Amino acid sequence: MPDDALRRLLQGNAHFVADRSFSDESTQRRIAVATAQAPFATIFGCVDSRVSPELIFDQGIGDLFVIRTAGQVLDRAVLGSLEFGVAELGIRLLMVLGHTRCGAVKAAMDVLEQHGAAPAEI
Repeated sequence: MPDDALRRLLQGNAHFVADRSFSDESTQRRIAVATAQAPFATIFGCVDSRVSPELIFDQGIGDLFVIRTAGQVLDRAVLGSLEFGVAELGIRLLMVLGHTRCGAVKAAMDVLEQHGAAPAEI
């Protein structure tokens, strides 16, 4: 099952890259997911508005359980959300999605540099 979920994400990303998106955003789909959710994967990613998991993996409403924080920072709320996806929704695949030139990571590195600390020292 995790292999199938990963395959779906990779195929969806290939659609996105090729500019051939097929995700279902129809009224029928919205009605179908209105009463319950059954996402097939959790994506833990950055809050950057240019990196939307549903778009870059060509998935529709209800397909992904998306958790976003600046720089993929893990705290109790995020951990609880990840656990909820596994325990309550039965999600078998968790993807941590990073991206290049992350402003949150750069800001954190700048603060460390200003205080004379290297990341390995933290």
